[in-house]
Amino acid sequence: MAKTETYIAPNEAWILHREDIETIQDGHCDMYVLLDAYTAYCFGHEVTQALPSHTSMKNLLSLAQKKSNGWPKEIIISTKDPYVETLQNICGELKLKLNILSPREIAPLVKPFRDSYKAFRRGVPEEELCSDPVAEIELDAFIPDPYSPCPCSSGKKHKFCCQKIFKDITFAMCEAEDGHLEEALHHMKKAEEKVGRTAEVLCRYSICWYFFDRKKSQTYLKEALASNPDHPRANYVLGIEAVEDGDYKKAIKFYNKAIEHYPKEDRWHLNETYNNLGTAYFETGQYKKAKEAWEKALVLLPTDKMAISNLFEFIYENPEIPEGLREISPFITKYLEKHFVKA
Repeated sequence: MAKTETYIAPNEAWILHREDIETIQDGHCDMYVLLDAYTAYCFGHEVTQALPSHTSMKNLLSLAQKKSNGWPKEIIISTKDPYVETLQNICGELKLKLNILSPREIAPLVKPFRDSYKAFRRGVPEEELCSDPVAEIELDAFIPDPYSPCPCSSGKKHKFCCQKIFKDITFAMCEAEDGHLEEALHHMKKAEEKVGRTAEVLCRYSICWYFFDRKKSQTYLKEALASNPDHPRANYVLGIEAVEDGDYKKAIKFYNKAIEHYPKEDRWHLNETYNNLGTAYFETGQYKKAKEAWEKALVLLPTDKMAISNLFEFIYENPEIPEGLREISPFITKYLEKHFVKA
């Protein structure tokens, strides 16, 4: 499909944009909104637990056609949207051009709507919303897309796997790290009631107990690995334990296994694991591999200060490292420049 320029004239293009929302009655749902690409005016929306039906989407497009007194030159949708194939068929029937763009290309076009919607949901004026670009990048990496493979490596989409317990697990991890075991277990119990004793739930129980009772933590971790030996988070935890025991070679093995089984879309956990892998390689004198691991961590999350610090302190500006290894890789330079880091 042909690419669209960032500037779009009024009524020249419409965007079909998906937002993941949570309702009291139905839980997590998809909200599809049809926007004018120039004004971000919302023609209408469809909220559904599954994807919109063929008929309901045609009705939404017809309503927009009546409101705007005509059809646009094209309809825009993201390459990551699970509705692409259905929309292709609908556009074919209506003889409309479909333009499939990357999330990065669509982002500035839907930003006005997203900002307005976030302000509405939070009940605050739009100008009071956080506009920290670093925070936005990291939040985007942290929260999995509903239709991406689940980070637990179940093979299911996140929407149909761990999305329903994502908040419970996040709250549990925060409470455990803050030293609040009872509160952490309360959130974990809620997660267990929703999905059962899955490998993900068992691993997260293990992490909660890790801060308070190592033996109990080990019991849960063994149960998680018995349920799924390839569970990426459980193998990541094994890597951390190996580092604590001073066995960096074993840690490298477990970190690599975690990387192998994390979905490539899970930038948050992959960034974290590559960071730790780089440290393990460095401690074993494998400087080239350490550099590669830390650079991969930075590509996955360009705002990661730890990866940047490790690269500069231990590689780029370390006189004990061979001169050839101290050169900043060309593809890394653009990441450093883009995020205002001195290269």
